[in-house]
Amino acid sequence: MNKQLCYFILITSILLFGCTNSNNKEEKEITPKAPVTLASIRIGPMTDYIELIATSTFFDKAVIKAPASGYVKSSSINPGDFVRKGQNIMTIITKEASALKSDSTNPLSFSGLINVKSGIDGIVTSMDHPIGDFVQEGDQVGMISVPGSLAFILESPFDMNSYIRIGKNCEILLPDGKKIDARIQSQLPAMSGSSQTQRYVVEPLKVPNLPENLIARIRIPKTTVSKAVILPKTCILSDELMHNFWVMKLINDSTAVKVPVKTGLSTGDSIQITEPPFSVSDLFLNSGNYGLGDTARVTVIKRIQNSGLK
Repeated sequence: MNKQLCYFILITSILLFGCTNSNNKEEKEITPKAPVTLASIRIGPMTDYIELIATSTFFDKAVIKAPASGYVKSSSINPGDFVRKGQNIMTIITKEASALKSDSTNPLSFSGLINVKSGIDGIVTSMDHPIGDFVQEGDQVGMISVPGSLAFILESPFDMNSYIRIGKNCEILLPDGKKIDARIQSQLPAMSGSSQTQRYVVEPLKVPNLPENLIARIRIPKTTVSKAVILPKTCILSDELMHNFWVMKLINDSTAVKVPVKTGLSTGDSIQITEPPFSVSDLFLNSGNYGLGDTARVTVIKRIQNSGLK
């Protein structure tokens, strides 16, 4: 009987000791933490833009016309050259002089050479007749454009007209990434027949050295908020349909919670938060936030300054 009692006590002790060790092991298990970076909000002005296509053109052009019928004898300029007013552009020899030139009995030595001169300062954009070509009096033989008259023709859908006002400042975005400050100068009175768009003249504030028929984008301010609550776009998470948005807000050194938000303007790398209200001291997960639950354990590895880049 005593032996049975001893065996019972021994077995009970072993079982209790095993359960205690098992509980201790479970309690010592470490919850994994996601490595994250943080960003804070910035309060400042934010502007939303519309971008529309425009094409460059010279508004002031001079047509070079032949003053008489004859053959083009010589040309002293090429397309792209800059010419001054009164500068000789080409020489035409009249038909009669060309015929008499080979006549050995011609005692008058009539040359029949006529110089065609530029009427303005500008850039030669075209030369329409090569040497030896016959031209009639009044035919166009070339074109000169005034560099300072370069502007862009903006094509705007009719429903965008409410955002485009005469005298409004804008930006010309060139294909090489350069930006030119500009102003909406005037509205042309006719719609484009093919695309049914309203056309506006956009004038650069500084005269650029650009070619004609260059396609660029015009960026026009649409909506401006003077004191917007701004976060980097990388802080914002959403569902598959982009209907619901939220951020992961840090509530202590190692815990972040899901907070639903409503967004407003969006430009570049920044986005406006309209609801709920946040403080400038609040911190949000900027990376490592994808796929986390409503409450997550995190390890902060870096804090990123929110510059509100556009």
